[in-house]
Amino acid sequence: MHAPIAVTAQWDAPTSRSWFRIPVIKPDPAWRLICLPHAGGSAGFFYPWSRVLPPQGELVAIQYPGREERIAEPCIDDMGCMVHNLIQAFSAAPELLQRPYVLFGHSMGAAVAYELVLALQQRKMALPCLLALSASEGPGTGKPSALHCSSDRDLIAEIVRLNSRLNYLLHSPELTELVLPALRSDYRLIEAYGSRTPSYGRVQVPLVVMVGQEDSELTLDEAMAWRRVAGQGFELCSFHGGHFYLSHQFPALTEQLCLRLAGYDQRHRPSWQELP
Repeated sequence: MHAPIAVTAQWDAPTSRSWFRIPVIKPDPAWRLICLPHAGGSAGFFYPWSRVLPPQGELVAIQYPGREERIAEPCIDDMGCMVHNLIQAFSAAPELLQRPYVLFGHSMGAAVAYELVLALQQRKMALPCLLALSASEGPGTGKPSALHCSSDRDLIAEIVRLNSRLNYLLHSPELTELVLPALRSDYRLIEAYGSRTPSYGRVQVPLVVMVGQEDSELTLDEAMAWRRVAGQGFELCSFHGGHFYLSHQFPALTEQLCLRLAGYDQRHRPSWQELP
């Protein structure tokens, strides 16, 4: 079995609970949608999603350190370290994985979600019933880049190019100063991760890849490359929009995830006992 990416440094959050944000707490949720943000993103990006989920679903947004209320904490710029700390956080809050759950990651968050599932498999922890990866190229198809070494101006210009809704950062030095450390750290993490030789570890859960039809950062072949690590089924789902299609398509996106959960049977939940 593929071992999760090696941890090169460890960083432990002051409290594992600081990793999880639940905008609307449900007393007895039937299932959870656990979301991992993109580079420079935060848990707050997903808060509007809680308004469109059905009553039985609970949204859990992951909060990386170094942003929003965790802005005073050091950022994590290594994939192995990120996954290690997420595993520690879930181990300290096992109830979050005790109901059926979907693990969703966008862009950088998709790579983190993939590595997190491999780590859950290795540790025989509860697996998601679906892994949803958004706007991310599959293993072995990443294009070399070194944006984390760019100037502040160029780095901000790049994220505004990807997400025009962040255009205000070009005219707000105070906000730019706040977001740059996390943004640069995240790009360092994903660019170093992308430069490694992929190991193609297979995930033993169904996998759905979600893309924006006008995403100039991602080709269809790059998205389809996730098929090679899908051990329990693969689907591709597309939406109108670019790299950040989900900023306005999240109602349709969550509807698609709910449809895939509708026929879900707890007795068929993937678990470590079923792994080859």
